[in-house]
Amino acid sequence: MKTRLALTAYSLIWSLLLPVVLLRLWLKGRRQPDYRLRWPERMGHWPLYPQGCLWIHAVSVGETIAAKPLVEQWQQRHPDIPILLTTMTPTGSATVRKLFGTTVHHAYLPWDMPGLQRKLVKRLQPRLLVIMETELWPNLIHACRRAEVPVLLANARLSEQSQRGYQRVRALTRPMLRSLSGIAAQHTPDADRFAALGVDERKLQVTGSIKFDITLDTRTRDLSKQLSKAIGKRPIWIAASTHEGEDEVLLKAHGKLKIKLPDALLILVPRHPERADRIAGLLYKQHFQFARRSLDQVPNADQSVFLIDSLGELMTFFGLAQAAFIGNSLNGGGGHNPIEPASVGVPVLIGPSYTNFQTIIEAMRAEQAVVMVHSVDELRDRLLGLLQSKDLRDTYGQRAYLFYQQQQGALKRLMGWIENLLNRNPELADPLRQPTQPEPVDEKNGNS
Repeated sequence: MKTRLALTAYSLIWSLLLPVVLLRLWLKGRRQPDYRLRWPERMGHWPLYPQGCLWIHAVSVGETIAAKPLVEQWQQRHPDIPILLTTMTPTGSATVRKLFGTTVHHAYLPWDMPGLQRKLVKRLQPRLLVIMETELWPNLIHACRRAEVPVLLANARLSEQSQRGYQRVRALTRPMLRSLSGIAAQHTPDADRFAALGVDERKLQVTGSIKFDITLDTRTRDLSKQLSKAIGKRPIWIAASTHEGEDEVLLKAHGKLKIKLPDALLILVPRHPERADRIAGLLYKQHFQFARRSLDQVPNADQSVFLIDSLGELMTFFGLAQAAFIGNSLNGGGGHNPIEPASVGVPVLIGPSYTNFQTIIEAMRAEQAVVMVHSVDELRDRLLGLLQSKDLRDTYGQRAYLFYQQQQGALKRLMGWIENLLNRNPELADPLRQPTQPEPVDEKNGNS
């Protein structure tokens, strides 16, 4: 009874807040016009409902990129079963189209109201729902349970803060979590937090992060080579997935770096491309000459910044760089994924805020596979050392790449579990019973 009341109250709150949600979308549309498009999809009215699909839900850009190895392997092994990939944001939608084109079905996930989710699940009749990381919607999971659709939380992570939040509304979250068919946690601390919330430990497995199973495809590698040839030999560093408040700091560091290395090039990649015009204004104001990716420009010898205002090309530009700084870490934002530059053997630098990927970063620190920076001057000094010394670049690049290699294998374990659930086998898949790679984390650390 308590569970039913909690779900009813949650659904009522959603209904009452819907006008506010619509207004918020409309206001966000002033800066990102795509937020004002495709509203019928958010109410469950799609142009097509791919029945019998493998349904993968990824909130936005990061989760969509994380799902890439899973999508590609599924398409190779099960070309007869369509994939539906849902997101919540326009940038996530654009990333789906950039990565997969028309090889997957895509739509926005409707808001989590019971009637919308019941109708959607009934129309889709999916074989399985895979939710990436921790995007949990109670009514969606309840609708899948009623329709006997297995739900697997993949690449799952749970911070201490999120755990506390779930505990505060445990009448709603505990039955939701118990309704999941399984949770493939990235690391032991994540699994422990789920267990503390009441998840049956038989449904919990530490599979690792499938982000370590990314590979550089031929097209991306070739494009990197073409751009490298066009740019020419010069010191290049990349600031990836930067957020508001970081650009000024990074440009200050770049300006100081150019005193010693006048031909140094900064590849500046904002996490949200809609900020590009504001950053361009900042570059003009600070007298940086620059090229813009959206205009198909390639930086010439006089241009010291390459502004990447596009989506889905980050791996291309990691392949150009001799050092990579991870954004959202100098502004208290919690950092971003360090795995992609590590996968191409590029030295990784990060600021003091990395709680979003604390498990991975702490493990990299233990292996001396990441460079920590705390100030503009420290960033300048570290970059100067890396860009001037090939031996130093090779040392840190090789450490990062070795760490990346040692963590691979999560995709195989996850695929085994998914296929097992598709066969409606209550036992875990064999790959999950095999010894996993050594857990890379001090279990006292936080979320990964």
